[in-house]
Amino acid sequence: MGKEGLPHDGLHRPEETAKEGKENSPPSELTPRARLALVGAFGSMFCTVGFLNAFGIFETYYKEYQLADKSEFTISWIGAINVFCIFSGSILTGPLIDISGPQVMFYLGSLGTVFSIMMTSLCKELYQFILAQGILLGISMTLICCPMVAIISQHFQRQRAAAVGMVIAGSSLGGVIWPIVVHELLQKAKVRFGWTMRIVGFIMLPILGVSCISARPPAANPAAPDKESRSGSGSSESTAQDQLRENDNSTQTDNKTGQKKSLQKIDWSILRSPVLHLTCFGFFIVYFGMFAPFFFTTSYAVSEGFSDNLSFYTISIINGASLFGRILPGIVADRYGKFNCCILATGFSGIIALCWTSVTTVAGLVVWSAAYGFSSGAILSLQQACAAQIATPSTIGTVIGTVMASTSLSALAGTPISGELAGKYGFLALSIYAGVSLLVGTAILVVARLAQERRLLAAV
Repeated sequence: MGKEGLPHDGLHRPEETAKEGKENSPPSELTPRARLALVGAFGSMFCTVGFLNAFGIFETYYKEYQLADKSEFTISWIGAINVFCIFSGSILTGPLIDISGPQVMFYLGSLGTVFSIMMTSLCKELYQFILAQGILLGISMTLICCPMVAIISQHFQRQRAAAVGMVIAGSSLGGVIWPIVVHELLQKAKVRFGWTMRIVGFIMLPILGVSCISARPPAANPAAPDKESRSGSGSSESTAQDQLRENDNSTQTDNKTGQKKSLQKIDWSILRSPVLHLTCFGFFIVYFGMFAPFFFTTSYAVSEGFSDNLSFYTISIINGASLFGRILPGIVADRYGKFNCCILATGFSGIIALCWTSVTTVAGLVVWSAAYGFSSGAILSLQQACAAQIATPSTIGTVIGTVMASTSLSALAGTPISGELAGKYGFLALSIYAGVSLLVGTAILVVARLAQERRLLAAV
């Protein structure tokens, strides 16, 4: 057949197909605004949870100097209260970001964080440390952490686990750098504790300032459906986005007057979800023992006769490995399932924690610290990704805040219990306590995963 026998559009079908493919492909989530939000959220985590991850340094230093007459159990309450305030405050900051946005919380939290660090530099008594480094610092940090994670979850949907992992990795980098900075400054006779804390505050000030400016919600309605959903893909996420767009339009704009309303409504029905209840309970159990190696590996190394420098650097080793553990599993989880990867990470963390006291050499301590840092780092990043998966676009802040808040009481109790076990019964008891809590939490998360999808090979 000659050319004149061919359909006219057949001559251009390859080009049209390529053009149609481009039009139907979803737009990139990595917009300039999203990149800035990632940078800002990373910096905020570096200064907040990253600094909290370095509490093991302060635990050991306070025991030797300012609070030498106090037990490890008593000193550990400073870090425990800090963790409790960060996570329990999320029950308020999560819904607030869904209602009115995050900017005011960012500025208040940043100023409060720097102020509390400066006040800690003046502390000498236990109650002063609890007020400044425990309560005030924890309240200030909770105004930053949960809203930052919620903002990133709004920017990223298809690659949410990877994006959240990159943000949470900021806390790992902080856990590497802050112990080194604090340790080196404390060793200088002209600096000591007071000016060490002030220098820390001055370092945080510009980083948090940039974070407040750059971390902003998506310019468009995050619930607006993309091209893929408009083409009738039929996915549940797209359906939820369509529903949210209709709800937002009805709540934000009055059809008669055309005036925008200042506040959005929250769908509280999400809090009745059985999957959410199981997820919260699972992480509640996990947090009883998860932070024990972060806070007490330095003390364990000292008790085993390792050098002071190596003992202090174990915190940096754990957090250095945690940096990769918070990024790489997130990338994998976007393909193979957030709950699936989180369950594996939690289970491995429990097994590694049970092997804690078998470490008796320098090489063994380094390998164990790196292994636990990697696996536990995945828990912290995938926890937020699992929470965001349960939520609808209009309840991301509420659900993330609820999951974080559910761990507050166990995090509060876990650290003092760990200190008491280490002080009275030794580190073998602490190792068993941490490992068992992680494994029991893993079993509950398995139930939460099966409640969503019973197929074992499904990406959940």
